[in-house]
Amino acid sequence: MRNIVIFAILFTMLFSFETVKAQDYTANKVFGIEDLAPREVRRNAISGSLGWNGITGVGVVYHNYLNKQMGIEAGIGLSSTGTKFGGRFSYYFMDKKFSPFVALGFNYGTGLRSALEYNTNGNSYTYTINASPFTQITGGIEYISNGGFLFKANLGYAILLKESNYEILSGSPTADERLAMDIAFGSGIVMEVSFGYAFGNGK
Repeated sequence: MRNIVIFAILFTMLFSFETVKAQDYTANKVFGIEDLAPREVRRNAISGSLGWNGITGVGVVYHNYLNKQMGIEAGIGLSSTGTKFGGRFSYYFMDKKFSPFVALGFNYGTGLRSALEYNTNGNSYTYTINASPFTQITGGIEYISNGGFLFKANLGYAILLKESNYEILSGSPTADERLAMDIAFGSGIVMEVSFGYAFGNGK
């Protein structure tokens, strides 16, 4: 699975490099600035994020561009591991509107306070989700329009930084059910998209 994810990231980046070669820089008439990298003109952004093993689950993310090719993000949202907080550093290979990137992040799910019950085919058990720290490495594409529209897509892998983040309170799940829980709550693929608005005159 990890090899497939790595191959997909590399393929996406190679395709993106070919796409961005013919791009122009942002000509942002709103700020009266011509031929500047978009992340120099619009240094901040707010977006809504939706994904699997992303930094927020379903949530809100604040983006800050440190310069035309580096940025940081911080967000909060809801996920299968409870309320989730996350942060991520991104490096952009291009300084134009459309750019591939690589990123390294950390997120923390606070867990669920209540017990959950699962009952199927006569097998019943209860469990709870504990605190869940993850680190992740991703790659993807980001686009910022002249008007500030932001789109970002991430694909990568998240690693749970503890042996297990769920606890069986009663009953006994089967091996297949435990595997399903490991996939749902543990390490796994990252798929995430964000839509938002970039703003702020950096010059």
